[in-house]
Amino acid sequence: MSKTVTERLERYRSDGLAQVEGWFEPESAELMASLLLHQIGLGLGGGVAEIGVHHGRSFLLLANGLAPREPAVALDVFEHQEQNADHSGKGDRGRFEENLSRWAPCVAVKIVARSSLEVTPASAREVFGRPRMFSIDGGHTAEITRHDLELAQAGIADGGIVVLDDMLNGHWLGVLTGTATYLLDHPGLVPFAISPNKLYLTDSVAAATGYATHLRSAAPDLLGKRDVEFFGTTVDVYGQGAPRHNVSGPSGPAPEVRRARAAARRARREAADVAQQLAAVQASRSWRLTAPWRKVAGRLPRS
Repeated sequence: MSKTVTERLERYRSDGLAQVEGWFEPESAELMASLLLHQIGLGLGGGVAEIGVHHGRSFLLLANGLAPREPAVALDVFEHQEQNADHSGKGDRGRFEENLSRWAPCVAVKIVARSSLEVTPASAREVFGRPRMFSIDGGHTAEITRHDLELAQAGIADGGIVVLDDMLNGHWLGVLTGTATYLLDHPGLVPFAISPNKLYLTDSVAAATGYATHLRSAAPDLLGKRDVEFFGTTVDVYGQGAPRHNVSGPSGPAPEVRRARAAARRARREAADVAQQLAAVQASRSWRLTAPWRKVAGRLPRS
C-alpha cells in the first residue's frame, strides 16, 4: 500500500504540481509527502482536510497521500467571494474539480462550500472528521487564523499534523499575528518545523519530537537550522540556509564555482565591449555612406 501511495505522491509532485495554479513550494511539498508516508508507517489513519483549497495545488498532494478508504475534506467559500474578507485567494470550484479528476481521480472528496467561520470547534469533527493531516490556507486575518487553528486543534486525530500556510509571509502578517495570539494563549498544538511558507504543528510534545526526528533523517539536505526558538518551544527550519541550496563552503564558494562565476563575468564584459564597438561603427559616417555598396555586395554570387 505505501508503495502505491509513494508512486502517486511522486507522480503528482513531478508532473502535477507545476500544472495546478496556486502557491505551494516544492520543498514544502516534499516534506508534507514524507510526513504523510511516515504517518502510514506509524499506522495512523483519519484522512486529510484543508481549509482554503483555491484550485487544489496543496490539497491534491494530501489526497494522493491517502490510504484506501481514508476520507478527504475540502472547505472553501468558492463562488461566495463576498465571504472572503481579506481577498487572500479566489477559489474556483470548477477548476478544483477538474484538477481532482485529473490528478486524484480515485479519491472521494467531500466538498464543503462555506466559510470556516461558520464552523465551531464543537462542530469541527462533524465537518472535517478526524484528519491525520489538516492544512490551513483560508482567510489570512489574525481572527480567522486563530479560529482555524482552534478548529484544527479540535478536529485532528491523535498524533495528527496541522500545516499552516503563510505564517512568515510579509504580505499576510495577520497570519503571524493570529498564530502568535494562539500560541501565547496556552495552545493545544505544538510547533515542530517550518518550511517555505509552512508551519507544522501537532498535538503533543512527544509527537512533535517524533516528527522532527523523522524529518531530520528524511531530508537532511533541506534542513537549514535546528532547534530555533519559537514561542516557548523550538522548531527546525527547512529550506533557508539548507545544504541543498548552498553552494558555498566555510570560506565562501568552492573554487570551481568561483572560476565559473569569473568566466561568466568576463564573457559578459567581452560581449558588452563588442556590442559597444559595433554600435560605434554603425553610428559612423563611413558606415552610412557605404551601406548601398554592402547591399549590392550581399546580392553578388559567391565563388
